[in-house]
Amino acid sequence: MEHRTPDRPSVVLEDSKWTEYFNQHQPFPCSYQSKGRIEDRMDELVWKVRRRIQQCVSKKENLFEGMKTVDVLERLGVGYHFEEEIAIYLDVLNRNPVAVDDLYAASLQFQLLRQHHYDVPCEILEGFMDENGNLKDTLKPNVDALLSLYEAAHLSKCHENILKRAIVFTTNRLSSLANGDHLPQPVRDKVLHALASPTHRRIKRLEAKNYISIYDNDKESNQDILELAKLDFHILLQMHRDEVMSLSTQWYKDLNPRCMLGRYIRERPVESYYWALCVCYEPHYAKPRMMYAKIFVLLSFFDDTFDSYGTLEEVRQFNQAVQSWDEEAARQIGNCYAYLMSIISKTLEEFITEDGASQVGINCFKETMKDVSKCMLQEVVWRQEVHIPTVDDYFKQAAVISVMYLPVAVILFIRMNTSDEHFTWANSLPKIIEVTATMCRLMDDIAGH
Repeated sequence: MEHRTPDRPSVVLEDSKWTEYFNQHQPFPCSYQSKGRIEDRMDELVWKVRRRIQQCVSKKENLFEGMKTVDVLERLGVGYHFEEEIAIYLDVLNRNPVAVDDLYAASLQFQLLRQHHYDVPCEILEGFMDENGNLKDTLKPNVDALLSLYEAAHLSKCHENILKRAIVFTTNRLSSLANGDHLPQPVRDKVLHALASPTHRRIKRLEAKNYISIYDNDKESNQDILELAKLDFHILLQMHRDEVMSLSTQWYKDLNPRCMLGRYIRERPVESYYWALCVCYEPHYAKPRMMYAKIFVLLSFFDDTFDSYGTLEEVRQFNQAVQSWDEEAARQIGNCYAYLMSIISKTLEEFITEDGASQVGINCFKETMKDVSKCMLQEVVWRQEVHIPTVDDYFKQAAVISVMYLPVAVILFIRMNTSDEHFTWANSLPKIIEVTATMCRLMDDIAGH
């Protein structure tokens, strides 16, 4: 009986452009200084800035300066040094309105409190607006006030229509100013940066890099904060580079995926690390960040096996193996399926034994993987049958299979102080995760097509 080679999807994948780049040891600016000397200087600057925040707490007349300080620290990516001081300051700020007649102060207060999850009402801004969402004619706002209102308005909730109108108004006014010839170049750069995307939607590491340049040209910049931001960015850049090199040259190399799985997989260890870096860049999240990156690498293998390798019969059998989490059943399908199940199971076990991850969290993650496997199988069936699903059916799939939902579940169990109740809640696919995952899947599909 003639043995037929299964008909598999035809894929042509480019090698990653980044892995070799990050394998090269290139010196960074400031590398002529020892790490110890830089960290000693940072400790001095952290102490000075901490004292500055504490003074803003102790004297109510300094609350406005405190708001500007906190805003700058977080934009520059160094707010994590002052989490306790900022929390105390924000509690004071929440109890003390800064100024009912100062648009800049009121907008900045609203922005900071909303960003830190205080349930501050939008009514504190209504007094500055007319019924059309425009600023009252009696107000003559400067650029800082417009920028602050612009950022605040983008933190609106449903049905806060006045903030939605404020977005339109401030965008038009700032665009007009930026296109004119009246703004100094540093101020114009700041306006254009804001118009490109509001702060809370930006990737924090990129925002820090970009805002250091903007703040460096600000005549009112605090030199201690600026120096701290530059040194901190340098130290974290070195740490992140070492992490991505460890991931791509050691852990990933030991996986040997091209040999164990085949040419159909996307080799993207650096890109997977970047996903993790976008979620948590701070030094104290080094372990969760590496766990997140490893999981994302393995999830890309899982996705590619369904999309770019398996026949319909094979992925049906593989889905059954995943539902029972049966490595032996996966081994009977083929070597790549056995390896994939084995390396995922081994990695999850290492998270528990070596990294201190929660067993409950791992179990919740496995349950999520089972749901995702079902959805991936359904997409293969649709593709084979040339079936176009209804919008409702598509959305049901998208909410589970979204490239964002799995990392959300992962990040919950790798934050070491998470309780078992949090894992159970996340695994129930609550509305906030369902909607966010659906949005991310739609954005991914739009970008891909």
